[in-house]
Amino acid sequence: MDAVVERAARLLDNERAAIGHEIHDALLPLIFAASANIAGLLRGCSDQISDEARERLQQTCGWLDEALVTGRELLTQVYPPDFAGHHWTTAVVEATERLESDAAQCVQWNLAAELNESSEIVAGAAYRIVIEAVRNALRHGKASEVTVHGTRSNDGCRIVVRDNGVGFDPSQVAVDRFGIRSMIGRAQLVGGKLQVDSKPGGPTTVTFTAP
Repeated sequence: MDAVVERAARLLDNERAAIGHEIHDALLPLIFAASANIAGLLRGCSDQISDEARERLQQTCGWLDEALVTGRELLTQVYPPDFAGHHWTTAVVEATERLESDAAQCVQWNLAAELNESSEIVAGAAYRIVIEAVRNALRHGKASEVTVHGTRSNDGCRIVVRDNGVGFDPSQVAVDRFGIRSMIGRAQLVGGKLQVDSKPGGPTTVTFTAP
């Protein structure tokens, strides 16, 4: 792989890691402290506040707990993947099932062992793209079935994520839908290509190819 492309990919992972450190060391502790303080207030002063105020504080605690869960999910996504000791095809299944509770039941994996012969940079891109594609299928597409099929040949690797979700019009994707944009950017960064085929009513197919 071109040294400039590899350097750019590593710089991107370093920036993601820096963001991850900020989330872990600065943001999450503040959210946890706010949640603990409100919970303590509810325990110690419950008989001194109105039912409406108690309900609103409990709701706020719930939001903060959701923010903690979301923050921990973001850490899994922004930190550079660590494939030491095991293959990326194993790591992507574990990470996806950790992030999405429905993944174990809804996702069928068929990733060829030869994919693990890809370079670390391509493997990292494939890892992130697959996670994002599956999450989009389950969260936004409301899919009940997702297949992840990957092969590797002398020409490179090809990974296809297909779901039976509600689908969408790719030409009408909002500018704030960073998931698709990040997948396209990741593919291009390693000299690959990402194609999204979908229509309202589904199905949706995401195809990643890389040299």
